[in-house]
Amino acid sequence: MVGKFIGVGVGPGDPELITIKAAKTLKIVDIIAVPKTHADAPSMALNLVKYILKERLKPAEILELIFPMSKDEVEVKKLWAENALLIAEKVESGKTVAFITVGDPMFYSTFIYLFQTLREKHPKVKVEIIPGVTSLTACAAKAQIPIAEKEEVLVVIPSDLDLKLIEETVGHADTLVFMKCAHRFKAIIPILQKIGYSENATVAVVRRCGMPGEAVAVGRLADVQRWVLPEDYFSMAIVKREKAPINRG
Repeated sequence: MVGKFIGVGVGPGDPELITIKAAKTLKIVDIIAVPKTHADAPSMALNLVKYILKERLKPAEILELIFPMSKDEVEVKKLWAENALLIAEKVESGKTVAFITVGDPMFYSTFIYLFQTLREKHPKVKVEIIPGVTSLTACAAKAQIPIAEKEEVLVVIPSDLDLKLIEETVGHADTLVFMKCAHRFKAIIPILQKIGYSENATVAVVRRCGMPGEAVAVGRLADVQRWVLPEDYFSMAIVKREKAPINRG
């Protein structure tokens, strides 16, 4: 019997934002694959689903997959291939493997690279993907700022995109979302002003959405330089070209 590989999004950080389908799946799969940057690193994704795993009739096998933060492309691809082979062997032995990932599996996720490697090297592996609540939508809900409406154009920008590319990209957008941006968001403000975003443009910066230490700041573009923005990997900024109603509660 051949098994299956399932990418499972477990939401942005609040355990209550895990979907019913994800929870049901995690209660019945044989193996739960957990991505980690190194062997001793804690897994945020695994921590989010611990309460679900306690409800299982029998414990799942936990398979830790190491994906180090490295810029050595050859080494990284080698590790992707090794992890994909490990998954393929488990599936071909009849096991159902769920790979848990924070947020959504197809939105800036580690899962994407594993999925692509499996498609390339092990095309017979059956794959299913269960979407999760994204950090983008969760942060917009926390800040109570619409991401897009009517004919508005939305642009999502990775944190380390070159500043020149940012300037070339955002000119026609109505809403900008900067991912993992706290460490450099203030440096981007002059670019937004240069391309026509007014000082009254609405800005929200959300850190650790749904997690302990959550912080939400909402105001005008002109206010941002006075804000204290601690460097935090789990941070996002939303910028609306037009002034939006703000719930200051």
